[in-house]
Amino acid sequence: MKRADFIQLYLEKKGVNRYLTKPYPAYLILFQANPKPRLFESPLKLFVLQSVFGSLSWGFMMWLIIWRFENFSVYYLYASIFFGVFTAAILAVNVARTQTRLKIDSWDQWQQDNHFDESCNG
Repeated sequence: MKRADFIQLYLEKKGVNRYLTKPYPAYLILFQANPKPRLFESPLKLFVLQSVFGSLSWGFMMWLIIWRFENFSVYYLYASIFFGVFTAAILAVNVARTQTRLKIDSWDQWQQDNHFDESCNG
């Protein structure tokens, strides 16, 4: 079992939502040996990233499915921005609440406190 998988299981046993135990862009797990779960990111950083990527991805998906067959409306832009900001707010609040509940300060400190530091790499 890889270290990232073990940390994910450990956090799930502590009651952390599975969505928060994965790195923010989930595809980064392929490129990192020790990916940092969303739980250890700054809520403000996650809010900004999710606002941008959520708006773009939802807008693109809706354009592919529906909007390209209709005349453009500025409300489509508003809907995309609303979706991105709304999902970003949910993510940021969930991260902030879970960090407060588990008293998490930083990724490095949490690894040391729970004996996941670099000395037990594997």
